[in-house]
Amino acid sequence: MSRATAHVDLEAISHNIRALQELASGSQFMLAVKSNAYGHGLHEVVRTGLEAGVSSFGVLESTAGIDLRAAGVQVPLFAWMHGQDTDFAAAAEARVDLGVQTFWQLEAIAASDAARTPRVHLKIDTGLHRGGADQPRWAEFVTEALRLQSLGKLEVVAAWSHLSDTSHSADLASTALFEAAVDEARSLGAEFELLHLGASAAVIDLPEAHFDLVRVGIAAYGISPFGDRSAADLGLRPAMQLRAPVLDARHGLASIAVGFGDGIQSDPDSGAYVVVDGHVAPVVEVGVDETVVALPSDADGISAGAPCIVFGDGSQGEATAEQWAVWGDTVGDEIVTGLTSRVPRSFSRR
Repeated sequence: MSRATAHVDLEAISHNIRALQELASGSQFMLAVKSNAYGHGLHEVVRTGLEAGVSSFGVLESTAGIDLRAAGVQVPLFAWMHGQDTDFAAAAEARVDLGVQTFWQLEAIAASDAARTPRVHLKIDTGLHRGGADQPRWAEFVTEALRLQSLGKLEVVAAWSHLSDTSHSADLASTALFEAAVDEARSLGAEFELLHLGASAAVIDLPEAHFDLVRVGIAAYGISPFGDRSAADLGLRPAMQLRAPVLDARHGLASIAVGFGDGIQSDPDSGAYVVVDGHVAPVVEVGVDETVVALPSDADGISAGAPCIVFGDGSQGEATAEQWAVWGDTVGDEIVTGLTSRVPRSFSRR
């Protein structure tokens, strides 16, 4: 039985990358492809990024980096989420740079006896509290990393952090903290090839945080990182369209072959709607496998098999993923990344 399909417009991703590259033209461009490229398809997005001139990829977990190396990707790769079971030796052998946030990670990397010297990026917590060395222990953290480097156990190549994106002033303060931490590390003997701090929001709004490299995630997929400006406001194009066929239509209602088992919001606000065969149809109820919508009075001819757009770029009257995020009291990242593996992806270039 035909069910929901997520269609990914790779040309939209190329457009977004080029637009964002122009905003940070003095920095290297790392495209974040975590969580299967935010649900858009890892390998297809990586190929698109390479064609668009992306200089490196952020893969979150080292296993994804190892997978990309095996597929022939040669540009730098960066992984920063590690567990006790992470194979640091395999990551180093695959030339995956490692973001290091804790003392235990430093020690585990040093103890991995990798055939190739692991390259590490030292993270300082600048206020987001999403990992990184606490500021009072930063000097100790750097000193330990340099000690292990002197023993040939690893190579310190970068310093990095995350911004909170809570306000412009908070991010400026975090940027100043980052610069001070870098200065302190250099006074201890650290030599960094790269400094990186800013992500999607900073690329657009905070040039002070661009440094040597920017890490761009959700904006490259056509979803705004801001709550008060849409992708359209920023000149970005949403890359994903979720569509599903009508299963049945009667008594002014239609059931659509998509539900929260596919990853859409289970309890959206009362304003939620889809577009069925060109008609706006308010959502009545979202179930595990199907969604019931109310058909307008002029949609009498709709029957099983009719097309439905759940979200897309808005060009056919449908809501965007950003609008679904508003209805679900969440962020656009969750809407696209949350689509489950049972939703097949298709790809095109317009």
